[in-house]
Amino acid sequence: MATTKVRGELVDLNESTSESGLKMPSGTNNNRPTAVAGQIRNNTNETSEGSASCEEYYNGTSWQKINNVTPPPPAFGFKIMLYSGNGSTQAITGVGFKPDFVWVKERGPSAENHNLFDSTRGATKYLQSNNTKANSTGPQLLTSFDTDGFTLGSDNEINDSGSIYVAWCWKANGGTTESNTNGGITSTVQASEGFSIVRWTGTGSTSNTVGHGLASVPELIITKRLDGTNDWYTWHKDLNSGTNSADYFLKLNSSDGETLNTGSPPSVWAGTEPTSTVFSVGSTLSGSSEEYIAYCFHSVTGKIATGAYVGDGNSSGPTISTGFEPDYLLVHRLDTGDGWRILDSARSTSNPRNDYLDANLTAAEGTSVFSNVDFNSTDFQIMNLGSTYNNSGGRYMYFAIKE
Repeated sequence: MATTKVRGELVDLNESTSESGLKMPSGTNNNRPTAVAGQIRNNTNETSEGSASCEEYYNGTSWQKINNVTPPPPAFGFKIMLYSGNGSTQAITGVGFKPDFVWVKERGPSAENHNLFDSTRGATKYLQSNNTKANSTGPQLLTSFDTDGFTLGSDNEINDSGSIYVAWCWKANGGTTESNTNGGITSTVQASEGFSIVRWTGTGSTSNTVGHGLASVPELIITKRLDGTNDWYTWHKDLNSGTNSADYFLKLNSSDGETLNTGSPPSVWAGTEPTSTVFSVGSTLSGSSEEYIAYCFHSVTGKIATGAYVGDGNSSGPTISTGFEPDYLLVHRLDTGDGWRILDSARSTSNPRNDYLDANLTAAEGTSVFSNVDFNSTDFQIMNLGSTYNNSGGRYMYFAIKE
């Protein structure tokens, strides 16, 4: 009968030492063994994510790193859903993924609040973009995030019989959050490609940082205090024409344009623009023991585009390249302010897209020739003149998404 020997340098199960446990062979590039597919070892010549060494395996052709590799975020997901209320309960299906951020607005006939839900705060918890109300519980609002959509209760703000609604749905990480320690404040994050939901507790400091969990620098950040009334402080990369943008802020719940933030440091973004790992918060977004949420976005080729344009005052206005045909478009005037206008391809199925809602208003859906925008294969074009989209010399931010 053959005898199998296990060499001590390969296995160390000595429970009497502080280093007990299974060990794998360790060495440099130069003393790698004759390789066989499936072999695993520790390479002391390689580093990964701050470690002084790195596990590697032989795939039959070459040695490959396997430890301390951050997996890619889930692919970006976005879907626009239209539905009719039934005054009872109903499951909205066909989203194609489990949504983590659902923004619902009644289109008509009544004027109702915008209701925003996310899986970090949990089902039944809502915020309203058109006011300063704190995070609240609505047991008959959105009652669950489901595999292919979400379930509604009977509340008339989102499910009134005889009313019609739109729901804009985003995917993050299926409700699974993780602790992010990149910033001075530890945050709770779930992220997908180009989008993250970030929750944190303020420290009372006048300048601090919060990890956002994205793979690149955010270009749009929308924040809200959860445990008290507060404005929806919003940052966009093109505030002040992209120069010292963190000295300015917008309010999603207001028609105001960009506002210079006084103070040293400025109280909202602490005068510091976001980086690839963190965004900065001043005292307004870091009150002692106060709770906050942020929705962060950056451009993704073929899926998300955010930027700015200057109006020309013509009825056939500027064409803004996105690299894809938009399905969702949010526009807001930066220099003097106006509504936060939302257009989409589900409510307006052909050009010109002119069925609009404003994120800062309760008003029912409107249709106007002064809201005409064409969605084209690689861009959108403003097809009207006026303050909302195209005043001559007016500066506008945009946020465009493809389903």
